Amino acid sequence: MKTETVKSIILAVLVLISIFFTWNIWTYQPNYNEIQNTKYVENNPLSNVTKKIHEVILPMQLLVHENQHYYGTYDEELISKLWEEMRKWELRRFRNISDEIKKEFGFYQWLNGQVEGDHKFICFMFSDTIPLSSLNTVTEWTEKDTYNIKFDRLFIPFSNDSSNHIMYFVDVENEYVVQAEIESALSETWKVIYDSAKNDFHRFILWNDRIYLPEKPLPMKGEKYITKFLSGERFKEVLFSNPSYVKKDVNGSEYIYTDSSRQLVINEGQGRVLYVNPTIDQSLTTEKGKLILQSIDFLNAHGGWISGYNDYKYFTTDQEQKIYYRLTVNHFPVFSFTDSHYTITSIIQSWGNNEIALYQRPLFYLDDFIQEEEMELPGSDKVIAAIENDSSIDEYEIKRIFPSYDIQSTTQPNIVYLHPVWCIELTNGKYQMINMKNAHLGGDDDGLE
Repeated sequence: MKTETVKSIILAVLVLISIFFTWNIWTYQPNYNEIQNTKYVENNPLSNVTKKIHEVILPMQLLVHENQHYYGTYDEELISKLWEEMRKWELRRFRNISDEIKKEFGFYQWLNGQVEGDHKFICFMFSDTIPLSSLNTVTEWTEKDTYNIKFDRLFIPFSNDSSNHIMYFVDVENEYVVQAEIESALSETWKVIYDSAKNDFHRFILWNDRIYLPEKPLPMKGEKYITKFLSGERFKEVLFSNPSYVKKDVNGSEYIYTDSSRQLVINEGQGRVLYVNPTIDQSLTTEKGKLILQSIDFLNAHGGWISGYNDYKYFTTDQEQKIYYRLTVNHFPVFSFTDSHYTITSIIQSWGNNEIALYQRPLFYLDDFIQEEEMELPGSDKVIAAIENDSSIDEYEIKRIFPSYDIQSTTQPNIVYLHPVWCIELTNGKYQMINMKNAHLGGDDDGLE
């Protein structure tokens, strides 16, 4: 073969290669759908804190029933210890006994121990109904036919018979009771707690057959913290899959970040973060257990729990399938009832088709503890009087009453005071601070003693 022929063939091949690459460059279109569907990035999280579901779902209160006498505590250390033991129990032979309970006793009579005979049990109360399916990976409680069980109370009857123990899953709103047999041996801790409850716990009264209130004033602590604010740029980095394409605008105290479909609003004046993706169809509902699990995974992936004193616990899921994780301190939920700067104390998420559609949360975090002061919330007589004297409250619309904190700004920059208050949850899902000035029974104007 002649040299000129070889050169011609090589030149032709190079020309074809050149044409091929040129065509690919001209016709290349990046896969934007893949970018849009990326849920979050993990390279630079807000913190290194991750949580497991049993650390996020925790009973709010422990109550001991003994023949229509009630003794309760909110002690987080004790509740956490018992919760850790309970989730390791082996439960078998689940059985729906709702109709039996209603026929033999009446649901609320059984629930409150207002029945004949020896009626003794330990009760754990949650802030919302918990799907058993959400605890599948961290308990031994599941059988094939138990995945539709939801509960907001757990009852463990107290018995001297160490060979026979049962537990009841109770959904109060739907008057639903499921019995399960405990095959594991119970530790001595349970008997000690039951025997010591009269002396170590607070005595509670039952009001309106639904609400438990401490008979005497409840000791609490007012606390001060230094707050700091997270950077909007950090949220941009963790919430947008391609931050280099994000545009930033400023509108007063708001910093607005947008790409082709999503928006992130950092409101420094109100201390809040709002991220929305309007392209997600939120009408597609998700099973509650799955919703809880994927929302926890979302926060774990970008370090959204934040370290230090910022302990967020699962609180509730509303009718619109928004899921709430509320800031808690000393096992008490924190609300923003009166402050115009710290306006949000919950992490809120809304999902559609397994995609995050809305993410709202505090921009601030509790950075350092400063001081505390001992105080008391009023007992049941003053709480009831304050409610009965408040025309804005229908006592039969009250779902529960519990101690909480109201976060308040102070005269010192970036220092907040957590003020103990009584909180009402209404049947419509709203929360309201009890105005203790309505008690008209003496004490300080704010109801603290």
